[in-house]
Amino acid sequence: MKTATILKDANDTVQLEGLRLQGETGNDLYVEDSIDHPTAKHYEIFGETGSFKKEGYVVMNNIAVVENGRGTFEERFRNRAGLVETEPGFQAIRILRPLDDDTYVIMTVWDNEESFKSWQTSKSYENAHKKRGTQAALATSIFPRPSFVTTFYSKG
Repeated sequence: MKTATILKDANDTVQLEGLRLQGETGNDLYVEDSIDHPTAKHYEIFGETGSFKKEGYVVMNNIAVVENGRGTFEERFRNRAGLVETEPGFQAIRILRPLDDDTYVIMTVWDNEESFKSWQTSKSYENAHKKRGTQAALATSIFPRPSFVTTFYSKG
């Protein structure tokens, strides 16, 4: 399976090729490889579509999942509708399984922030999230704490 690494505050990694991420939380680096670095978080890529352009707007939905909830969580993403891929301005999605902790990352990359915001008000977004808050939703017991979103501007 393909691996990925996210390096936090990766200012000392100029020699590495990857998606350079500039955001409120610092300057990070996303690399589709396993990198040994003191700030590295390692993942397996268990879902991916699209490719990265030189620049974009990156949204990372960070979702903690308890060990016995991983199978259910991953099954939901394996069976997703995949409508986000048809949205204007969409570049790529990576669904990252954590190897170091319990937090999955659902990373989408867009041409710009406006494309992402347009998707959030679209029918495909509504469809992708229609089970939220219903009995068909994933059990809240598999989430040990609230999810959070981080956003970045990328430079390839």
